[in-house]
Amino acid sequence: YFGAPGGEGILVREVNAGSPAEKAGMKAGDVITKFNGERVKSLDELREKLRAKRDQKTVSIGVLRKGAEVALNVEIEQPRPPERKRITRRTSL
Repeated sequence: YFGAPGGEGILVREVNAGSPAEKAGMKAGDVITKFNGERVKSLDELREKLRAKRDQKTVSIGVLRKGAEVALNVEIEQPRPPERKRITRRTSL
């Protein structure tokens, strides 16, 4: 329906404001078809490929937009370390 080869790809329904995807130019309605030049068919497959490239700064995401292929360079967000909560204990004397 969206022009994806074989009807396979990942439809982008929403792009969060300020996210790396928005900064790269991704838009709702885009269909993700490639990751670093390799075809992706499902969201699970895309997540797996992203996890494998966590050490890279940017990746290339191929999308179909209005029937045309577009390559977007997306910066990978590095996972933030968990916040350490400081626990204090008061003792009354």
